[in-house]
Amino acid sequence: MSFSITSCPCSLPSAIVHCYSCLYSFIVTLQSYLMLLITNSAYRVTYREHIRNKYTTIKDMNSRLGENVKLNSRYTKLIIVNEHRSKKQREHEIMALGRRHAEIMAERASPITIANLFESDRNGQSPQIVVLQGAAGIGKTLTAKKIMLDWANEELYQNRFDYVFYINCREINFVREQRSVEDLILENCPDQNAPAKEILMNPEKLLFIIDGFDELRFSFNQPSIQCSDPCEKQPVEIILSSLFRKKVLLKSYLVITTRPIALEKLGQCLKDERYAEILGFSENERREYFYKFFGNEEQARKAFNFVKDNEMLFTMCFVPLVCWIICTVLKQQMEAGEDLAQTSSTITGVYMHYLDSLLKGHSSTSKQQVQDNLKGLCSLAADGVWKKNILFEEEDVKKHGLDKPDSLFLNENMFQKGIDCECVYTFIHLSFQEFFAALFYVLEKEETEENSETAIQPVEKLFEKCEKSRNDLMLTVRFLFGLVNKKRMEEMEKKLSCKISPKIKNNLLTWVKEKLSLSLFKYDIEFVQSAMNHLTELKLLHHTFTKMDQIVLQFCLKNSCKLESQLKTGTCPAILIIGVATSSAYNNLLYKRCLL
Repeated sequence: MSFSITSCPCSLPSAIVHCYSCLYSFIVTLQSYLMLLITNSAYRVTYREHIRNKYTTIKDMNSRLGENVKLNSRYTKLIIVNEHRSKKQREHEIMALGRRHAEIMAERASPITIANLFESDRNGQSPQIVVLQGAAGIGKTLTAKKIMLDWANEELYQNRFDYVFYINCREINFVREQRSVEDLILENCPDQNAPAKEILMNPEKLLFIIDGFDELRFSFNQPSIQCSDPCEKQPVEIILSSLFRKKVLLKSYLVITTRPIALEKLGQCLKDERYAEILGFSENERREYFYKFFGNEEQARKAFNFVKDNEMLFTMCFVPLVCWIICTVLKQQMEAGEDLAQTSSTITGVYMHYLDSLLKGHSSTSKQQVQDNLKGLCSLAADGVWKKNILFEEEDVKKHGLDKPDSLFLNENMFQKGIDCECVYTFIHLSFQEFFAALFYVLEKEETEENSETAIQPVEKLFEKCEKSRNDLMLTVRFLFGLVNKKRMEEMEKKLSCKISPKIKNNLLTWVKEKLSLSLFKYDIEFVQSAMNHLTELKLLHHTFTKMDQIVLQFCLKNSCKLESQLKTGTCPAILIIGVATSSAYNNLLYKRCLL
């Protein structure tokens, strides 16, 4: 805001000798200007305090009424890059595991941080719009809230922005009444007495954070209908479109967070924007997150070392949401006094929690849409697994009945191809694709859902190929076993509203039985020991065993070294050929604390 007298109200030719009325007019104008400065400055203090109080704490997804955690005690620095990756680099990133994945993440790191998002680039250009993209659960919303809190604490953008406003796209979907930019500002303020007109006088000092563009239901396909007056009321779609296209508050600044899947739609509304991508946690940041989460150094060290020794869990901790899920589950195990090495929380369980958490966060989608999208996603994943394909073109996505903007678990990637660019879609990591491929076999399918254009083979072929020639199918098979756990199947039917195939569990048990019998005849002791080492307890009741069953059981028990207790038996006479106290009435094997 600046102050000047551009003309004198009196008609005297000299600028030195002014009439009293002219002097009075000058004093009144100056007084008004100073009062405006004082009011605006005083309100800025009030607004900062309001934002500080609002964003100091956050709620975990499983928090109970009144439970909050401090944002700063949970937020951990994320890797942010502003350089485009090649297709080959993206493939390596998706397929890598464990330490190699952590190394690749470190290699991708660049010096860009939240603090320098608006700094000039090598060409001296400073952006007014920054698009912060990242996969679902990667930390975009927490980063947006961290910007709000750090600004309020005078730790960020102090000389650049007088006000920072947060707009939640998920919430704005439900706004039916017309709004103005002024209204959006007032909704951030502690009351309706904010000096909105004065705030709007300096648009170059305003930052708007638009969080979750991908969740907006608006088409933004009417660029001709725009709004240039920040006080004019229009449908919310028009107001947001005008902000994006710089038709209103031309000199203001924007940070827009979105999943990559919506980049094409967003790009049609923007000009001269800068893109940055959140990749997730590096190895050091994963460790830091564990220590912040547990708050107890000994517990944090124990939990982190346990996860680090599990290649799959350690890899997936680069996703903050998955990291939170793993920490939450491990903390509950510790508080229950259970040994982490015997934890009943499996890798499959972690992936199921991730799936459920994201679907809950997008609860506006109807159950039928969830079912249709999930089936299409699983079909795409399985087709890709069989074809050894991790990069999907738009044609592939549509072939499986997916409307790309509705697919929560796919990322959009743009790569240079000759003189043009190509758009391909990926899962956040190969292991997620394999998880959804396993889910494909578990979900019940209608006869009309068969798609002859895919490379998907029956589950029997999956077992056969995995055993003989396709080691890359092993994780999909492991996920299958994790998904047919009785409790987990019940949870899936309840939470996903999807029917589970009644045949799949019998198919798996038949394959295991054949594999164990075959291993016996081949004296494949190593395989049997590997399988039995996952079992800590057996219950064998109320099932009649054949002679061959007894021989197989004897062989398995002899090569099992981790059973915690004796067999729980009935009262029938012992069968001596097995070498342990057994009965002629045996039941199902109780798989407990299995790491599938």
